[in-house]
Amino acid sequence: MQQAAMKEIKLMLPANVVESLARNEIVSLLMDKILNKKEYYLTRCNEMEQKYGKPYTAFKEQVENSEKEEFEEWDDLIEWEAYELAYKDCKKSPD
Repeated sequence: MQQAAMKEIKLMLPANVVESLARNEIVSLLMDKILNKKEYYLTRCNEMEQKYGKPYTAFKEQVENSEKEEFEEWDDLIEWEAYELAYKDCKKSPD
């Protein structure tokens, strides 16, 4: 499995926030946000897979090789591809 590139950031927060939240709580909040995004994109991918009854790669091949252009399918393909890419990007983040 490919290791995600890590980058250190410095957060500037109001003093009262820092005093009321422990460092671990801030990290937990950020991790929860990442995990929620990851779950959102996975859910959207699963919805598309249910709609078309096949995984993304098979659907993409079907749409790209179809002789008749179906605009709704092309729209869904673009949307589904965005969900797939976003999900894969979120998966690179450490859990």
